[in-house]
Amino acid sequence: MKRIDTMRIGIIGAGASGLLLATKLEKLNIDYMLFNKGKVGRKILASGNGKCNISNEKIFDEAYHNNPLALKIVKENQKCLFDYFSSLHIYTKTDNEGRMYPISESSQSVLNILLKNISKKVIDIEVDSIKKHKNEYYINEGYGPFDKIVIATGSIASFKRPYYNYDYLDMLEIKHKPFLPSLVGFMTNRKIKVLSGVRQKAMVSLYQKDKLIHSEYGEIILKDNGISGIVILNMSSYYNQLSSKANCYLDIDFSYQMDYQDTESIINPKLYEYIKENHISIHHFQLPITGLYDFEFAQVASGGVLIDEIDSNLRLKKDKNIFLAGEVLDVDGLCGGYNLMFAFSCAILIAKEIENEI
Repeated sequence: MKRIDTMRIGIIGAGASGLLLATKLEKLNIDYMLFNKGKVGRKILASGNGKCNISNEKIFDEAYHNNPLALKIVKENQKCLFDYFSSLHIYTKTDNEGRMYPISESSQSVLNILLKNISKKVIDIEVDSIKKHKNEYYINEGYGPFDKIVIATGSIASFKRPYYNYDYLDMLEIKHKPFLPSLVGFMTNRKIKVLSGVRQKAMVSLYQKDKLIHSEYGEIILKDNGISGIVILNMSSYYNQLSSKANCYLDIDFSYQMDYQDTESIINPKLYEYIKENHISIHHFQLPITGLYDFEFAQVASGGVLIDEIDSNLRLKKDKNIFLAGEVLDVDGLCGGYNLMFAFSCAILIAKEIENEI
């Protein structure tokens, strides 16, 4: 076993997984280097519209599309994660949906606390290569040696082009699926520019041909050429699970199955006029889906490293000294703190694994 004072860990990515893991390694007195190109903790800062939906008290299978690994990691590490938040003095409050936020309702306060518990500067470089030589690892050839590598780079969601490269995954022969924007709005070819900016609560159903994929009630936001809102972001997550994206559309019920003699006081005036002029049923406002908005508008991405590549402890099966964590894996959850909770839970698990080797 490696002595605690000689073990070195290379962490690639200063997001939720990388930062929380670094705080754990600090407490264990384990040496590490943390690499990140550009802004640190950007997904943390963006979460909950800046309020930081840090986690969720409720866990249900569909939150991770019944992904057994994601569910196992979150369920087994949730209590430890919440206790660790408290030990860092990240105090939270919970809404009726189980969504957890810092009491400050500020993402910046969460990031500040994580950074306060890290003594080392984040190295601002893009990782191009990870190479192994005599059971030790080197990053971009000049950084190392490391005894273990943690890949916690996240995805290209919320970034503008040109995107970061993931060539080092190919270099390590790690199989991965292309990223797709998720928790993002849909585009449509229906002419709805006149409705841009309209907000309305409705029951929304995603169909593929005649097959119902998912239904959910919530607020929608109509745009020049598409639709958004939390309920729509969740729909996009289900949409990405489909092997084929052909013949998909949204069916929107603005009266939530209630019948009214007059709907003028039920829906937004612009929407009321549009429906009336176009002879559309208030129960069946249909929008054909022509695609998703681009990555820069997405909260997360589906795709990434195949789950079959790692074991239940997030170690690469072909090399047990390489861990993968968070959104770089082919795991994506619904809105409500589930993606951050998975990323943080990965860090808790990896820290346990490293500690157990000491």
